[in-house]
Amino acid sequence: MPRLFAPKTKKKDGGGGLSSIFWWLFSLSANIWLFWIILNPSQKGLFGDFIFSGLKNFFGLSVYILPFLTLYGIIALLLKLGKPNKGFITLIFAIASILTAISSIAEFVKIKTANDFFNGGWIGYAAESLLAKIFGSAGALIFSLAFLLLGIQIAFRISWVKFISDFWEKIKIDYKQWSVARDELAARTKILKEKKQKKEKVYDIKPVDTPGSAPVIQTDNSTQIEKNKEPQKNYHNEPAVFSVFKNEKQPAPIKSEPKVKKSSEYDMFKNFKLPEISLLNPPDKNAVSGPEQEEMQQAKTKLEETLRNFEIEAYVSGVYPGPVITRYEVTPSPGVKISSIVSLSNDIALAMRAQGIRVIAPIPGKAAIGFEIPNAKRAKVCLREILESSKFNSSSGKLVFALGKHADGSPATANLETMPHLLVAGATGSGKSVFLQSLILSIIYRNTPDEVKFLFIDPKRLELTFYEGIPYLYDPKVTPDKVEVITDAKEAAKSLVALTRLMDSRYKKFERARVKNISSYNKWAEQNNQPKEFYIVVVIDELADLMLQAKNVVEENIQRLAQMARAVGIHLVLATQRPSVDVITGVIKANLPSRVALQVSSKIDSRVIIDMPGAESLIGRGDMLYLGIDLQKPERIQGCYVGEDEIEKIAEFVKEQGAPNYPVENAAEEAQFDTGKGGSSEELTAALKLVQERKKVSQDLLKAHFGSSARATNILSILEVRGFIFKPEGTNRWQIFFDKIDDYLSKVESQKSEVKEQK
Repeated sequence: MPRLFAPKTKKKDGGGGLSSIFWWLFSLSANIWLFWIILNPSQKGLFGDFIFSGLKNFFGLSVYILPFLTLYGIIALLLKLGKPNKGFITLIFAIASILTAISSIAEFVKIKTANDFFNGGWIGYAAESLLAKIFGSAGALIFSLAFLLLGIQIAFRISWVKFISDFWEKIKIDYKQWSVARDELAARTKILKEKKQKKEKVYDIKPVDTPGSAPVIQTDNSTQIEKNKEPQKNYHNEPAVFSVFKNEKQPAPIKSEPKVKKSSEYDMFKNFKLPEISLLNPPDKNAVSGPEQEEMQQAKTKLEETLRNFEIEAYVSGVYPGPVITRYEVTPSPGVKISSIVSLSNDIALAMRAQGIRVIAPIPGKAAIGFEIPNAKRAKVCLREILESSKFNSSSGKLVFALGKHADGSPATANLETMPHLLVAGATGSGKSVFLQSLILSIIYRNTPDEVKFLFIDPKRLELTFYEGIPYLYDPKVTPDKVEVITDAKEAAKSLVALTRLMDSRYKKFERARVKNISSYNKWAEQNNQPKEFYIVVVIDELADLMLQAKNVVEENIQRLAQMARAVGIHLVLATQRPSVDVITGVIKANLPSRVALQVSSKIDSRVIIDMPGAESLIGRGDMLYLGIDLQKPERIQGCYVGEDEIEKIAEFVKEQGAPNYPVENAAEEAQFDTGKGGSSEELTAALKLVQERKKVSQDLLKAHFGSSARATNILSILEVRGFIFKPEGTNRWQIFFDKIDDYLSKVESQKSEVKEQK
């Protein structure tokens, strides 16, 4: 607005101030009186009748809009009171354009319909006649609409470009929703047809919205379970069939007994029943499910205002609410550098009064920058709602587990088979143990004990002891009747050594069967009437404690397992609360490409875990960054929560169906010395002869003889596991049992003599 049209301000005394107040009161009173005489013509009086008749003859039908526009103009000027340019002339021009355009359109309708109700008044007649004479009848209507839009934009400051952009974005989102629904319907229909052809039972389950899910793109639906009518879910071989239409009426679910696993004659848990979903607590319907619409609108306005304050041209192009954080996608104008926006993250956090803001610059696959801002109230994500989601049930992998919910509110799952190993790290209280519990229970809900075994190592003795005695327990160095959750660091090292030997034996077995991985071997075993191999998931709750007490043995065997164990069905899940380079060494980190970073205290810790900053901006309690093997940048996920009472109920449910049981031939190698059966490796025999000759044992001695530090460490661990040597607590000297060495070597010599005689 040029300075020419601004009202001149002069210094006035108290009388001038009183005059201004009188003027504004008179303007408001006159506007209210104008409302009254137009809306109530019967009580307008003589002067009111004169004013009303004159205005109606001049403006026509648009006279009924006149008081609203004048009231808006008065309020707008009052809000700018005291500023150098109030915009008075601009408002007058905008209001005149709106009234003239409406009157012209009314006059156009009156001419076309011959209806006197549509009266445009003198100004409408003059404007319509002039426009029709210049541009024709249709042109008069088009230009009248153009003047109407122009007046609205000037008066109310509407950005039509942004309006069209938002409208187009909503159309694209609706199309994506329709595409997702179409694909899900096609997939479910295909599954239904295949199951009908195989004459298998099909379960129809009613869908319901996942609490806290994004209104932008709905990726899954979760099943609604009534309190007293809870249908039995299928989490094993048959994926449930879901409807993609939320309001579609479904037939009542088929009531059935818990699914019984079909197995071959070699399976030890033929009648094992998978846990019921009712053992997990359902999500609270009255709990917070996400941010309010008003909260998102205020945050969006504040974000745009903050960027404008720093003279950055950008606007919020999308809002994706989640259970804990909401992602605001900011699209910068052409010529704006991304670095100039990213550098303002702390200023934006201050303006938004947020605990921490994470910036994604840019968002993969989009021309936008993401600002993840914590919600005022966080929603709890329950494990049950993820296990009931179609995404979890439609996955076919044996080791699929629930992660939680993405930043946009959609369920997040992962497959341990494709990772193939996982590193979990974060500060104390950030949610590592709860994450491990969710992973374990997810796998238990999908597999029987003859399909998956767990090797639990818990130096803290608190988190994994819930699972003591469940049939899923496994330890390769002991028989099933002695298996337990490992809490001693030295016993954990022995188990890792034994697991490495098991890995080698499985590779030899797969070589004889001419297969490449465990799934191919199980198919071969089924065809050749041989026992199948089970998956082994190694869960270590605190890696730092193991590295402190037995670093050489633990690091070497974790390295070997991480490099080679995937093909034979052995997968590692390592968790630690101390993400430092002496715990997460380069050797371990290089073989664990899939990682989960929970809240940490510094950017350095974040870089140790996921090779980039970001984890220091998390808000704790399950808020995590998941970096999958196939992801370029980590994804923000809120982990699902499972309580101790739920874990205990599930553990008791599976304990009632049996004790730990697995083929003892895997532990037979440990009992060779006690039984006197079986042969010995040449390295072990040579090592025992060396110890017997030198009357001492050490890593340096074995290294000098065998030429490798790794081989010396491995042989030293084997000697300790077999019981030939022992290191008492508080000492650094090995105690050697020479009598056991003599007996063992004599038995080996006698076996060799028998072989020679047979030849």
